[in-house]
Amino acid sequence: MSIQRVSSKWAKTTVLQHSRQVSEYIPVTRKYSRQTLERMIELFPANYIKPDRGTYGNGVMRVKTTRTKISAPSSEKSSSGDENSSESNESESTHPAPLEITTYHLQHGTEEQVFHSLDELEHALDQRIQKRSYIIQQGIPLMRHKGLPFDLRVLTQKNLQHKWETTGILGRVAAPGKIITNIHGGGRLATFEELVLPHLNKERYKKLEQELYRLGIHTAVQLQRTFPRLKEIGLDIALDEGGRPWILEVNTLPGIYAFGHLDKEGYRKIKRYAIAYGRLPSPKTQKSKIKKTASKVRATAAKRRTPK
Repeated sequence: MSIQRVSSKWAKTTVLQHSRQVSEYIPVTRKYSRQTLERMIELFPANYIKPDRGTYGNGVMRVKTTRTKISAPSSEKSSSGDENSSESNESESTHPAPLEITTYHLQHGTEEQVFHSLDELEHALDQRIQKRSYIIQQGIPLMRHKGLPFDLRVLTQKNLQHKWETTGILGRVAAPGKIITNIHGGGRLATFEELVLPHLNKERYKKLEQELYRLGIHTAVQLQRTFPRLKEIGLDIALDEGGRPWILEVNTLPGIYAFGHLDKEGYRKIKRYAIAYGRLPSPKTQKSKIKKTASKVRATAAKRRTPK
């Protein structure tokens, strides 16, 4: 039976929102429209706009909203009528309420554009989105490592007993100036311990690790109720500045090779499970393919050597 893959971010989000154990970890997420753009900008200082279907962080944009209050110039009204009027009435100063200027900063990759009206912002977004389906998600202020934002990838797989098991956590640090941490976008790999332990004491660090391991399993169980042929998932987890985890996205075709760069022993288990449920070929299958390929090469070479 083939492994099920689910490409729609919105479809996965709506399923997870029905789980008490998982929904509290999901940032506010809506289907993108002019109406939801306005509402999300009112609610949150930063929002991410993502293609509903897409990989490697392609097409992801961030809108940051800044509101600046400036003092309006005071106007002075002079009273020139009755000479007997009191001194306090001869001049009257008015102090109007300060003006608020709203600015929208749209970033895509390292490119940033600044707009002073929602109409201008929407027009710029429409040019990029066109007719494709997008979602808009509450921006989480990410925890940082040496000044750069990072997030985590939590890998959960079906084990040899066909039960869900979280098998690894790794970190990804964004490249300077980038809004995504994806390795294909220039980010770098790091261990969970390297990134998180400087921010939390050992007790909180261990509790967070256990929480993420459980969250991976709860998420997989909930998704499997709707998508029964899932065998593996990868959770993209943001840690906010207080260390609270948030699920940014769930990938049903998670990269597994990156774990081999950071934890050789852990990767052996990941690989063993992936072979068992069919993600990776077994060593016997690989040897058979190599033999067949070598045989074809030899046969082709022999034909070339045969005189006509």
